[in-house]
Amino acid sequence: MNTFIKKFILELEHKENCHCSEISSPITVTCAYVPPVNLLDYAVPSPKALPRGVNIIYDRSSHVHGYQFSPTADDIYLKADRLFFRCTYFPYEFSVFITYKQFAAPKSRREECIFSLFQDLTRENLVSVALSSDRVVFRYKSFRYRFKMAESYQNPRWHTLGISLTADTVSVTRDCKTRRQRPLRSPFPGLLPVANTSFSIGRCEKRSSVFQGLLKSVILVSGGDAATRACPSKMDINPRLDNVIRVFPGRTSLTPFYSGKSSCDWTDVGNIAFDVHARKLKVCINGVWREVKIKSEKRKMDYLLPYQKLDSGLGAVDVEVFDLPGEGKFAAFAAAGVEPDPTFRSNLYQWRNGKFYFYQRLRTSSAQSWEFFRIKNQFFLAVANYGSNVATNSTLYKWSKARRKFRYYQDIPSSVARDVEAFEIEGNHYLAVANHREGNNNIINSTVFKWSKTEKRFQAFQNLSTMGAYDLTYFTVDIGTGNGLNHGLAVANSFDGKSTLIFSDIYRWQDGRWTLFHSLETNGATDWEHFTINNDHYLAVANAFSFGRHNPRRVDSYRTNSTIYILDKRTFNFVQYQTLVTNSAVDWEYLRLGDDHYLFVTNAQYGGLGDRLMSNVYRWQGLDKFVLVHKLMTPPNTTDFEIFRDKSDIFVVLARADSEQSEVLKVKFV
Repeated sequence: MNTFIKKFILELEHKENCHCSEISSPITVTCAYVPPVNLLDYAVPSPKALPRGVNIIYDRSSHVHGYQFSPTADDIYLKADRLFFRCTYFPYEFSVFITYKQFAAPKSRREECIFSLFQDLTRENLVSVALSSDRVVFRYKSFRYRFKMAESYQNPRWHTLGISLTADTVSVTRDCKTRRQRPLRSPFPGLLPVANTSFSIGRCEKRSSVFQGLLKSVILVSGGDAATRACPSKMDINPRLDNVIRVFPGRTSLTPFYSGKSSCDWTDVGNIAFDVHARKLKVCINGVWREVKIKSEKRKMDYLLPYQKLDSGLGAVDVEVFDLPGEGKFAAFAAAGVEPDPTFRSNLYQWRNGKFYFYQRLRTSSAQSWEFFRIKNQFFLAVANYGSNVATNSTLYKWSKARRKFRYYQDIPSSVARDVEAFEIEGNHYLAVANHREGNNNIINSTVFKWSKTEKRFQAFQNLSTMGAYDLTYFTVDIGTGNGLNHGLAVANSFDGKSTLIFSDIYRWQDGRWTLFHSLETNGATDWEHFTINNDHYLAVANAFSFGRHNPRRVDSYRTNSTIYILDKRTFNFVQYQTLVTNSAVDWEYLRLGDDHYLFVTNAQYGGLGDRLMSNVYRWQGLDKFVLVHKLMTPPNTTDFEIFRDKSDIFVVLARADSEQSEVLKVKFV
């Protein structure tokens, strides 16, 4: 059982058995990046090898060739592992671009299939796209989504459909002009095996209708935002770009299959074609064919690779990664130990030559959290000590330049401390300690200490009323000095002795003191994370456990909604922005990569099966808010993520509460 969550549950006077199965590896080998590929090129490498009933027709009006299917045509199919030979799972975000010309709209209630992915053995249809009289029909397993198009949807001209799917959303874009979107009733799986699956083009299954028209290309691209990249709002005209594109699907010079050219004029704006000679996807914009760069020049996160295991001490519930000037990067693990002897030493590691190496042991007492900070040219590490369920001092260590070690410096009075937070306001330094409880009383004060410039010590400065406090997060908001909230302190209250459904508080700095500013309802809150996107300020809360009158039968106590709030600059209050389902969430971490914004959530995995045993990564997608893009097969009882950079590489440290070893993962980019 997760040591971190176990203490929480014992305090709730509620014991359950955790049936968490050990997951041997945190890596998910998905086909998360596949270059744009025309499935027709792979399925039919030569015009001489066409299946029965399939022909290549020259469309004189558009000067292009396309595939035509007779009503009795054999399938054009392609084994999926021919494309995904270096990975084992289908992309959980992908797009399909289909360039087609319909001879006539399908009759009422008839659907003509264009593309599908199916199981070889059972012939079960996994994903398919079909056209009806007035709709595009997308199927995922037994679920059916119909997207109504404009009246010109079935006119006898060339059109391009872009179908993009993320973990929980599917969207259809036609000619870069019309876009429709639906939420998935069942999330697309992050682990859909590629083995024993095939693509079928022109027909979804034996009983479906064959596509009646011409197909120029069926292009598969990894990434749920490919349609957005392919359909920008506007593009600059580049005079060096040609306004014709070679579109013949083969590579022979024999007539009548000579590679013709397709013009791009104002009537073709938005059409997408695959240049078989340049091997590039292009879109017609303002009279020129412009390359669609599906693979962004800026790096995007793919998945995580196992990198290193560390002896973090028994029951590591937190890790603090920091840079010490002149000495490099360090990682301090908070080792909680196990009862009845929670006294334990926590380990400090130094990063050298791309690896962590053991550096120092620091004495702690069931450590819960580390905080690194500096005061002028002095450097400190503060640890929150949980102790043995009684009042136990937390400890302050100071860096000794002479010995090049952290040395004991000061005891900080605390009571079953969960977190420490350091900050500086107007030239003064403060250290806040989250006191979880005193005896059986969870409604106690947490304390803010102030650095005495004369005594060179932290002294008690202000008490804050808290209820089972788990986390303190300091943040600043630069929106002026009027009524604006410039300095904020968010407190995660977890339990009042009767229920976890209580209010957590946000304080603002006013007249040299912290004053209660705002209260938000939380459910066993364990962590706050502050971040900004486009000058907007967000707070994400991790809700870990549901216990009390609101859940008398204790159903799915670990399955709670965690919430992201956004600051309303008119009222200066944080208002609900988005709610995400989590499983014993204990930590949020924000990461920015170029223009992409990610949120990692650590699910401590107390209970549940399948996807409920995973931690998740969300990417901000504007109007779509935060969208699930990765599911991490993190080991059960992972309690903390910490992200750090080393030059161009990015690493994730996972603190393990149920083991003496924690892990370092390396981010793979596309």
